[in-house]
Amino acid sequence: MSTVTALFKDRTEASEALIRLEGVGFREEQISLVMTDETRGTHFGLKEGNKADEGAAAGATVGGILGAILAGIATAGVIAIPGLNLVVTGALVSGLAGLGAGAAVGGLLGGLVGAGIPEHEAKIYEKEIQRGSVLLAVKVENSEQKKLATDILKSLNAMNVAA
Repeated sequence: MSTVTALFKDRTEASEALIRLEGVGFREEQISLVMTDETRGTHFGLKEGNKADEGAAAGATVGGILGAILAGIATAGVIAIPGLNLVVTGALVSGLAGLGAGAAVGGLLGGLVGAGIPEHEAKIYEKEIQRGSVLLAVKVENSEQKKLATDILKSLNAMNVAA
């Protein structure tokens, strides 16, 4: 299993990617979003605190993967990595959260590399996430899914699409 990743500058493009990925059969557990807590507030209109009610409302209103991801963003715990508060939802949660001390030493870069993203891509993603971009990652099961996810992300003008 490998991961296709891309960056989005705003919620609209990331949401469209989620809708299209779901439309071709990707499942919620294959998709992750990574952003700073500040970006979550800016792009998704959410502030720190318990957002379970808002997440449930977003999920019920939108439905499907997009609704589940929005609900996850609203209720996601912030993973504290020194100097950077991250919101991670989806398949990368366990990978980034499980790194513990390793993530503390290597920051977001170490966490992304530990989650299976190549170092040269992780360096770009780290900088862009800190600047307010949203990282979307899709765990693909075969070469057909890899091509499909890559094509969808590229069609939406995602930045730094990597497979």
